[in-house]
Amino acid sequence: MIFYFSGTGNSLYAAQKLSKVLQEPLCNMADMLSKKQFLYTLKEKERLAFIFPVYAWGIPKPVIAFIKKLELSQTPYYTFAVVTCGENIGTTMHLLQKILKKKNITLNSGFSLTMPDNYVVLFDVASVEQQTTCLNQADKRISKIAKMVALEKNKFFRVEKGKFSFLKSTFFHALFYKFFANTKHFYTTGDCIGCGKCEKLCPAHKIHIKSEKPAWDAGNCYMCLSCLNHCPKEAIQYTKKTEKHGRYHNPRLLS
Repeated sequence: MIFYFSGTGNSLYAAQKLSKVLQEPLCNMADMLSKKQFLYTLKEKERLAFIFPVYAWGIPKPVIAFIKKLELSQTPYYTFAVVTCGENIGTTMHLLQKILKKKNITLNSGFSLTMPDNYVVLFDVASVEQQTTCLNQADKRISKIAKMVALEKNKFFRVEKGKFSFLKSTFFHALFYKFFANTKHFYTTGDCIGCGKCEKLCPAHKIHIKSEKPAWDAGNCYMCLSCLNHCPKEAIQYTKKTEKHGRYHNPRLLS
């Protein structure tokens, strides 16, 4: 069973590729969190995996919330994790190990996976050529990850923590959720056509179409930026900065 969380498709793409090779079913953590479905029956020798993006060098809140409520029929046979990132993941894998340990789940292996960075709140997206190069390298990395998992490597971790990893995953991660993870900075430009795609895609169910325009409920946001990056008219903005930045969603998602 591969549990995944994804906003712009990078983690979903990795999950799809690994699911196909390892013959493990996929399950969207955000959907299950919304449906309050937390009980799962594992088959004999079925692997357990968690695949998600790093958010400000930490674990996205919906991933933490889902794992804390997760109930498995038996102790997993083999557990691994893949954390997608733009450059590095800080101490995210260690934090995941601690959360899983409280659920009596041992993380046997873990990997970071560099994908095209898409945090357009602060940065412009890479060129198409740069994205293609990055995705080609990611494909090779995913193949290697699949081989290591198939060999059931234990205590096998290949992650890029980056410099000042502890500081990033504690102090800066906390600042991210305190000052950025809310809906008050979202707005639409006159290009919005009221298609409703953002409402359908929002994993937090914070968007509702009102008077043919999206409206964001007040409160915390997952900051997956799915609404912003998938808008067909690029009409959704998060402060004025994103008006000058491009948009990204993984172009290789499997149908």
